[in-house]
Amino acid sequence: MKTLAIPGIILLLGIWPGTALAQASPSPQAAQDAGAAAPSADANRPKLGASAATSPRPRFAPVLLSATDGSGAPALGLTKDQFTIVDNSHAVPALKVFNAADVPLHLAVVLLAGEGTFSQQQAAAIDLIKRVIRPKIDEAFVVTARGKKPWPTPNIDWKQDPEELVRTIEGLDRNAGLHDAFNFSMTTSETELDQNGGRNTLQTYSAGGMSVFDAVFYMMNSDPRPARRVLVIFRDPWGHSPGFGGRVNTAVEGRLAQIIAVAQEMHVATFVIGLEDNRVNGVADNTIGKNYISVHSGENGGGGESNRQYDRMMEKERARAYEAGKSNVQRLGAETGGATFWSTKKNYPDAVASIANLLAGQYIVTFAPEDIAKALHTLRVTTSTGAKVLSPPAFFYGEIK
Repeated sequence: MKTLAIPGIILLLGIWPGTALAQASPSPQAAQDAGAAAPSADANRPKLGASAATSPRPRFAPVLLSATDGSGAPALGLTKDQFTIVDNSHAVPALKVFNAADVPLHLAVVLLAGEGTFSQQQAAAIDLIKRVIRPKIDEAFVVTARGKKPWPTPNIDWKQDPEELVRTIEGLDRNAGLHDAFNFSMTTSETELDQNGGRNTLQTYSAGGMSVFDAVFYMMNSDPRPARRVLVIFRDPWGHSPGFGGRVNTAVEGRLAQIIAVAQEMHVATFVIGLEDNRVNGVADNTIGKNYISVHSGENGGGGESNRQYDRMMEKERARAYEAGKSNVQRLGAETGGATFWSTKKNYPDAVASIANLLAGQYIVTFAPEDIAKALHTLRVTTSTGAKVLSPPAFFYGEIK
């Protein structure tokens, strides 16, 4: 088992070179038209998997899935005859089934640094660790993403003692974290001399260096023993938003697709606890209670209508950008065999309980894939018992170009 040393490490994924994307606009239309240079997603995409020319395809493939009953409780005791596996529209039989009780859990927990909800994230992470980590059987590590300060610990280690993990969570700095592959931001500022509305909207998207996803995948790859590999991560929609510019959208989509592809190949199921921003709901007017002054004398009786209209338009654009980010967050779970839970309860107990049930209802099912000349296979798994199954919608088999 390896330890991830943060400084100077060369990761096996080497995902993205540093980039900073920014664009400014005096109006919503300009914000949509403006763009900034972004790296090509295809140019930097890693080669996943072994070459088919040198490595023959294995005779079976595993899939990590979760099964729950109608009440959300773990569906236990399922047998291979009760699973139906559809690979590229063809039914294939299950070969073997391993349930959660018989397979160790390798868990990564990633909190999101910041002032607002960090203490609640800590409480939720502690609750989850106490529910799912079995001493001397399972193992986990905990890190934070984003933050104003860099991650303070030189090493990241797997730990098998729940109490030690709890102490690690309690000692986290809410202002420090590993670099995040998704870090979109949008701000609107007032300007005194702008006669085109008195507003300036700036959106930025920055990325570079080793990201928290690099760290997670490296750690998952460092322990080759058979295990259920799971990532539980706290995410806010804003960080994943593509914003207004098409080039930024391309960069975000490329990073998201790449992370999902690596998780699928490594069989890492992602469960997301979504952090809602209640200030963005597409209904509330953010200009309520704000006083406006005209740019020009006599304008609307001194009501500052041009400034007010700009703010209304920007509120609509912000709501669209937020919803796009929310959709991207949900893809992290849905496309890796996990799920996303949006919770407004203090310490997110409903999300934690749902994730704990899904982990208890996990299975590793092996099957013989269809022998077709195609690296990416579609996948659908159901049961004859009516249990709800969460599984990746696709898996990699053979060479990935």
